[in-house]
Amino acid sequence: MIAPSPSPAVPGDGRQFDGFADESSVDRSSTEAVAVEAMRSLAVWDTTVDTKPQDAGARVSSLVTKKALERSQGPGRWTPMWWRQATAAGAWSSVTTKVVPADVEVDSRPSMTWVGVDLEWEWHAPEGSVVPEGGSRSCTVAVEKVAGKQTVTAYDCEESTEAES
Repeated sequence: MIAPSPSPAVPGDGRQFDGFADESSVDRSSTEAVAVEAMRSLAVWDTTVDTKPQDAGARVSSLVTKKALERSQGPGRWTPMWWRQATAAGAWSSVTTKVVPADVEVDSRPSMTWVGVDLEWEWHAPEGSVVPEGGSRSCTVAVEKVAGKQTVTAYDCEESTEAES
């Protein structure tokens, strides 16, 4: 069955979901590794398990402070149309990331390191399904030591558009 496409769509590719990343394997002494894995994990979804995009936040709880997640994913966030389309297809996402210069013009604690992370995701689903087009966002991530481990203490992401690419 092919679901109607409320947003630009592509056909399902039949790839199987590889599973979620193991946070315990992240090098917690590396600010870049923590920032990249946290932002990547926040865009990896399996709609057969996740009920909303914010469910990814529970999987990064050891890499991102609760306060940072609440600021970025707090109550009142709506469920986008692309999520509904992905759910209808039983889709899952894969993500590619790139570290970029962080453009930060705020005062911050000396212990804080800013990392820029660009990411792009694409959807996968059984052949014959229709999935939304992937997406991309640019994130600015604050990383500092919490309980002796590098941890994301704040982040802000902006959706990218085709015109910005």
